[in-house]
Amino acid sequence: MKPAPSDAPRELGAGGTRGFIASRLAFSQLQYQQLEQMIRSTPWAWLLAAAAGLLCYLEYKDGADGQRVKAWFIVYCAIVAVRMGVWLAWVLRPGLRANLPAMVLPVMATNQLMAFSLGVLCALLQNDGPAQAEAILHITMVTVSLGGAIRLSTMGRAAHVYVALILGPLVLRDLWFGGSYHVAMALIVSLIGIYTLLSARELSSALHEIQSQRRRNAELVIALSAENERSTSARRTAEEAVAARMRFFASANHDLRQPLNAMALLAQTVHNVSTERHVKEMSGQLVACADGMTDVVDDLLDITRADAGSLSPQWSSFALDELLAECCRPYQAVAAAKGLRLDIAAGPVAVRSDRALLARVVTNLVANAIRYTRQGQVRIGSRIAEGRLHLSVEDTGIGIAAEHLPQVFEEFFQVDNPAGDRRLGYGLGLATVKRLSELLDLRVAAHSVPGQGSVFELQLPLADAAAGQRNNEAESVSASATNAALSLRILVVDDDRSSLQALGGLLASWGMDVRSASDVQGALGVLQSGQPGFRPQALVVDLRLGPQASGIQAIETLRSALDDAELPALIVTGDVGGDYLDAARAAGLPVIVKPVRPSHLRAFLGHVQALGR
Repeated sequence: MKPAPSDAPRELGAGGTRGFIASRLAFSQLQYQQLEQMIRSTPWAWLLAAAAGLLCYLEYKDGADGQRVKAWFIVYCAIVAVRMGVWLAWVLRPGLRANLPAMVLPVMATNQLMAFSLGVLCALLQNDGPAQAEAILHITMVTVSLGGAIRLSTMGRAAHVYVALILGPLVLRDLWFGGSYHVAMALIVSLIGIYTLLSARELSSALHEIQSQRRRNAELVIALSAENERSTSARRTAEEAVAARMRFFASANHDLRQPLNAMALLAQTVHNVSTERHVKEMSGQLVACADGMTDVVDDLLDITRADAGSLSPQWSSFALDELLAECCRPYQAVAAAKGLRLDIAAGPVAVRSDRALLARVVTNLVANAIRYTRQGQVRIGSRIAEGRLHLSVEDTGIGIAAEHLPQVFEEFFQVDNPAGDRRLGYGLGLATVKRLSELLDLRVAAHSVPGQGSVFELQLPLADAAAGQRNNEAESVSASATNAALSLRILVVDDDRSSLQALGGLLASWGMDVRSASDVQGALGVLQSGQPGFRPQALVVDLRLGPQASGIQAIETLRSALDDAELPALIVTGDVGGDYLDAARAAGLPVIVKPVRPSHLRAFLGHVQALGR
């Protein structure tokens, strides 16, 4: 049902008595709903009322008041017919169904007119009838008044008038006749009438409360909808902000890694070829600085990608002892320089995780332990409990106060570094450990005693033994290839001139025969120049060779030109995400993220040489 406007009755009262009366009935939405229900129930309700009138007529038509009762019954039937006609018009005319205010006057008038006619019947019965007839008369009047009061409960005074018109004449008649029977009946009818009005009032209050509750619920729904819209808008804004931050970091990451890559490779080249002690020391420091800057960039990007949900683990099974040796190798010299002992006490066990991300977690924990340990040792241990491997990094460093333990995994929080000494890091290592541990389900925990040291523990799922053995053998082959002497013909393609020169210089310092080009056309020119004896045994190609050029396409083009679809190729890139990088991995191409670490590059070239290309 469409809710009727509150001013609808006044619109109806544009002219005549009907408009005046309707305008006085300021119906609420609840009253309109009950009015509609009254109209809908007209057939059965008024047919029952007609049956009640017929029953009274049959009881008194043969008595002393028979003629008056017959005339009354004719009028009563006419009133019932009028009301049935009103209902029929409402059913057949859609305009009336849509305009409830127009139905107020005919519905209310016929209801009160029927009540009035029943009261008139009591006044017309001037003679006392048989006990059966009197009982039927009283029961009929009480029943009709009770039913009408319920239907008119929300109409206010209309219910009172309805009950009074029916039961008032009946009570007066009983008192007029007198006698114990009629006095008792008058008392009973009066009590029933009062009870009926009180019940109608309680029902009206309950219905109004229900209506009020519905209105409050509707308002609450609207408020919740508005709040949901605001929340959705806020979430959309936050997602856009995260996406913008990711784009910024991706762009800044790529632009920062290019010069950082060139600087690191040049420093490594100088370190390799120089024979002067102070030059080697300075170049070594440059390499360490470049590695530190690389770690900061990697940590920032990993935190951002983990928070944005765009970092997806690449699950595999591998030997943990090999990974630990690889992670700790660069820190052996750092620990020795501080007079520390770096021990690995982990047996040959295979685990299942993301090898690269787990390496970042272990590296950050080891670096953090060495950084805050002045004397003693850093020890990496492992044990198996409850079906998982528990990996611990223990140190004898300065320790962490209990109140600071919950904060150590927050960004930029550092213990015992109030002056912000950069040699103690940037406060991102453990924040990265926390993010990556949550991503890999490592269940990281920290325990510490100030002045005695700290223990950071990870829990890793164990891998299938056969898979771990296969990975162990593969890593052993890779390690032996890495340590072998290298002599290969390499074609390098990179559109960044600094990176191209630095990478070429490093490869040349290793004894490689290197040719370089800044794009695919230049690389094809190198192949077509007919330089004697040069046919590349491997390709090292940047992932993005200009706005529209892809390193993947460049590799396909060069392989086609050399008629060698299996020619080993390595992708180097300053990107750590995106469609190009996903496509490279999907194509089965190995990828090294800039700044290129010489050990990773030598591992690839050692593998190529082991293949006997």
